[in-house]
Amino acid sequence: MDCFDVIEKRFSNRKFLEKQIDSLDLDKILKAGMQAPVGRGKYDDMHITVIQDKSLLNEIKNLSDRSAFYDAPTLVIISARDDGHGLDKENSACVAMNMLFSATALGLGSIYLNLVIGLIKNSDVLNKLNLPDGFVPVVGVGLGYIDGKRHIVKHNIDVNYI
Repeated sequence: MDCFDVIEKRFSNRKFLEKQIDSLDLDKILKAGMQAPVGRGKYDDMHITVIQDKSLLNEIKNLSDRSAFYDAPTLVIISARDDGHGLDKENSACVAMNMLFSATALGLGSIYLNLVIGLIKNSDVLNKLNLPDGFVPVVGVGLGYIDGKRHIVKHNIDVNYI
């Protein structure tokens, strides 16, 4: 699948199989995230946490009556340390997008997550992430096998040429 096929086929998967993803595929996805562009080359200000432990995933799930991560069997939390450069959100989004695209290339489902971050930040789960000092969760990515059909929707955004 070439780059443009991956971009076209990527969608926010909201229904996952319980089956855990292959560790080799997970490794490829994490490495893709690590190759993301990070402002000012501040890779030391980024941290990735992979959660596959069912008891911790259930604890996170119970933080809300809404679906915070759609029962993805793998939840990746991208955290950042803001040392004043102010790019923590942007850098985390770039890392997440590389992961989302690589998951699509591997035939896996993925979803970009925000709600789960707010829930984790305001709970005891935050301490269980064992983040290095000064790091805070910024973005979540859910990964797993797609349960059902791909729901690809073509999007259009207005373009202004000057």
